[in-house]
Amino acid sequence: MFAALIRPATAADIPQLVSRFESYMGETYDAPWRGSAEALERDALGQRCTLYVAVNRDARVCGFLGWTPSYDLHHCLPGAEVADLYVGPEARGGGLALALSCHVAEAVARSGGRYLKGGAVERGTGRRLYRKLAVCWPDGDCYVGGRSFRRMAELAGQPMRAMVRGLPPIAWNYEA
Repeated sequence: MFAALIRPATAADIPQLVSRFESYMGETYDAPWRGSAEALERDALGQRCTLYVAVNRDARVCGFLGWTPSYDLHHCLPGAEVADLYVGPEARGGGLALALSCHVAEAVARSGGRYLKGGAVERGTGRRLYRKLAVCWPDGDCYVGGRSFRRMAELAGQPMRAMVRGLPPIAWNYEA
């Protein structure tokens, strides 16, 4: 398993995040990233959205998950929407996408949130993770809520093997 520290991004991470966003956009969309370091620092450190990063032993950012608060009017519940999730090629297969997701679930739960929602692009690897633990609709939208969401939050910070073994069944999404 790939060892990494998961934490909220800081201003010191911005140069590496710029490089990661450029890679992500090129790999996923065959398009250049049109953001800027200034906008990331201004908006993505908790002002308009929050970025969590996976940092390896060499202090290199090897992945990120960006999210914003959300509200489900159908169920009158607070939660969060995952905007982007990316793990660099050198760190894939080690569970970092799961670790990032669990840490964000924990942060959302601490703030009173009760679900995570997001989508996975057709070319990305996120669909495999989402289909293991989320309710996914044909349009690609996926939701983790109920008991499943709480279990994800509990798994944050656990050893990777425990996270994988502790993944909730999809049916838990339907349990309050």
